[in-house]
Amino acid sequence: MQGLPEQAIPGQILAPQFDLLEPVVTNNTNGDNDTPMKEDPTIIMYINGTGTKLINYPINNSSTNSKELTVISSTKLGKVYSYDVDAPADYKNLDQSRKIQFKMISVGNSELMKQSQGRSESNNILPREGDVIICRVSRISLQRANVEILAVSTKNIPIDSGVGTNGTGTVAVQGGSGAQTFSVSQASSDVGETFRGIIRSQDVRATDRDKVVMIDCFKPGDIVKAQVISLGDGNNYYLTTARNDLGVVFARANNGAGGLMYATDWLSMTSPLSGITEKRKCANPF
Repeated sequence: MQGLPEQAIPGQILAPQFDLLEPVVTNNTNGDNDTPMKEDPTIIMYINGTGTKLINYPINNSSTNSKELTVISSTKLGKVYSYDVDAPADYKNLDQSRKIQFKMISVGNSELMKQSQGRSESNNILPREGDVIICRVSRISLQRANVEILAVSTKNIPIDSGVGTNGTGTVAVQGGSGAQTFSVSQASSDVGETFRGIIRSQDVRATDRDKVVMIDCFKPGDIVKAQVISLGDGNNYYLTTARNDLGVVFARANNGAGGLMYATDWLSMTSPLSGITEKRKCANPF
């Protein structure tokens, strides 16, 4: 068994999928004779974690007539981490007479490694009370705005293994605007549709709640930063923007047909191309 490297670069081979831990030699005292005894060797099975993947490495082994060896390769630059894990469900039926130890190899940031170990908690993308989310306005009425939840800002590793820079997948997200669109869509790809939410008129602002005009705060297509205040009625989350850092963050003029607008104050956004100014409930423009 060889030690793992401390640092890894993309494409570097870290370890074979299976390795053998040298047996420990102990002395068994029987009367006046010391008989050396060897324990059964331990098989170590490495599992690919964050920033790694399994590949078939070509070899020339005449003794086994094997031309390929399954190894774990790094997919990004970073530190190498190894920790013990429970046996995966696919390997429960392995030979119980052999002692097998399971270890997961990951490459990347130590904080992400901690989140990856607690998969049941850190990879849960369901919005909870208090979470800040990013949503898109789909419909406006006099009393509320219906939205589609796109992303939960406190979760950076979604349940689909997080294909991308910070995830466990092997396909990296390309740069540019496509990267943001790709990562935002991960939350809805598994269930086939986005989570839905409602921003009620009394939850738009912290003051003058009875004077809120919804059409002056949001328009269909706006990207809004909001906070989950309740799980709602089972079909929609109840959201609020009654905070300075919550509200519209991206919007286009003329109901989405115009150019991108930027916040000029707390209640209005302006397009620098056309000069059109529209009312919005803006999120901390300064």
